Amino acid sequence: FIQFLDCVFQLVNQFPDYFEFNPRYLLLQSEHIYSWRFGTLLCDSEQEREVVAGIRQRTYCMWEYLDSIPDLINPVFDRATSEKAGDLLMPLL
Repeated sequence: FIQFLDCVFQLVNQFPDYFEFNPRYLLLQSEHIYSWRFGTLLCDSEQEREVVAGIRQRTYCMWEYLDSIPDLINPVFDRATSEKAGDLLMPLL
């Protein structure tokens, strides 16, 4: 998951106006993966989180926490530019 976050981080740096979140959003995700503060990414499946471990009753949702922080919104995000680009972002070489 850390490697995936790094790939997204590289894309956010190359195309800052295409993403609704800023790099700090990704940094906070990487910090909380192993913090055990949130149960969102624990266990192998949603069923295991709910039924076997009962994680939801004992932890908070990381996505709700991140969505509650207004500083994580990207001020240069441009929805029109993002939609015009389509589904494929070509990396800058």
